Amino acid sequence: MKRTTRKQGSKKKASSTKEKITGKTMVSVIFVLVFCFTIAVPIILLDKKTTISMLERRMLVVKPQIPDITTIASWPRQIDAYVTDRFAFRSRLMTLTTWVNFFVLHKSHDKKILVGKDKWLFYIDKSLGDEFANFKKSNLFTESQMKNFILHLELAKETCDRYNIKFIFLMVPTTSSVYPEQYPFPRPEGMSRADQILAALPEHLRDNIIFPLDYLVSKKKEHRQPLYYNNGLHWTKLGCYYAYELLHQKLTPNFPNLPELDLKFIPYRDAGEDNYTILWWGIKKFGDFLQLLRVEPVGGWGNHCQYLVCKSIEENEFNTVVGNASKKGKYGIITENKDKSLPTALVMRDSYFVDLEPFTSSMFSFAEYVWTQPEKRNIQYLEQMPQKPDVFIWEIAERGLEAIPMMPPGMFPYD
Repeated sequence: MKRTTRKQGSKKKASSTKEKITGKTMVSVIFVLVFCFTIAVPIILLDKKTTISMLERRMLVVKPQIPDITTIASWPRQIDAYVTDRFAFRSRLMTLTTWVNFFVLHKSHDKKILVGKDKWLFYIDKSLGDEFANFKKSNLFTESQMKNFILHLELAKETCDRYNIKFIFLMVPTTSSVYPEQYPFPRPEGMSRADQILAALPEHLRDNIIFPLDYLVSKKKEHRQPLYYNNGLHWTKLGCYYAYELLHQKLTPNFPNLPELDLKFIPYRDAGEDNYTILWWGIKKFGDFLQLLRVEPVGGWGNHCQYLVCKSIEENEFNTVVGNASKKGKYGIITENKDKSLPTALVMRDSYFVDLEPFTSSMFSFAEYVWTQPEKRNIQYLEQMPQKPDVFIWEIAERGLEAIPMMPPGMFPYD
């Protein structure tokens, strides 16, 4: 009886052990299948069409060519790079990672961008001027650089005085100068480079300089809408309006017939600047909450100025007035006003002038805006113009001021 019971117990134990082994085997098989599926799907569904990663700002690896005897050794690396760049759902995973880093961890995935308070973004790369060094006040000019900088302004003013042209040098403050409180740490005490320039200016140049930092800081307290984009490099239309006010005040003593615009302020929602939110972050709806003010005259800008096609150049996306690209001025931007009694102007500018153009064009009967044309960014271009302008405006961003002493006198740097 005991022997029978012992046999039955052994059979039950063996059966239980067999079931456990079978269960473990099934789990292992399922795990292997899930693993293989997870590995296979991204490879089977490779993204073969995309050519550019907008988030990373680079070209994706192209499909490797069938190797010959000289290239076969590098083929495994080429295949690995191709699969790494194009496995399924890669762009979505990168966007998700970016979103978590920014909105949850408040970190930047890009070393060129610093995340500030209230999700403000600050561009800190040196390719467009060292804004980070400008914020830290660690980029002061040396004595020789300061001397060369003043020499540039002296030459421009002397040339304008010779032809009875009003000269204006406009320095546009950076976002971090106007909104230093949004930086993740306090701005150091002491003199900034702009302060250094203003302190070194000879008396006869002071009336030619506009640096609207104090004015913008005072005006930002009057609005809940920002004067600069919280996710881009540039000022908003409201910021442009206050710069226009200062330009108008500076020019009125010489040109008392400048018009006074009947302006309206229109609240609207803006997604922010695409260069940060889409190209660099992949977050298309980052700025849906951004409330701005659009400033324009009653009846629209068309009653005050219009853009002209540069007739000497074949029409293209840069010299027509379709879309923002038209205002980049690669081949020249020219505007005219219905009121022919107004002064004319030549403007050496950068991207900060894109939204400022309508304001300034309302003051001039004819204006030429020069951005990236190197053959025109020379004092000789002004000297050789058969019809001299009444006003010459040289605009440059605060973060790009270091480029001026690096140029030969009489040359106007551009981004």
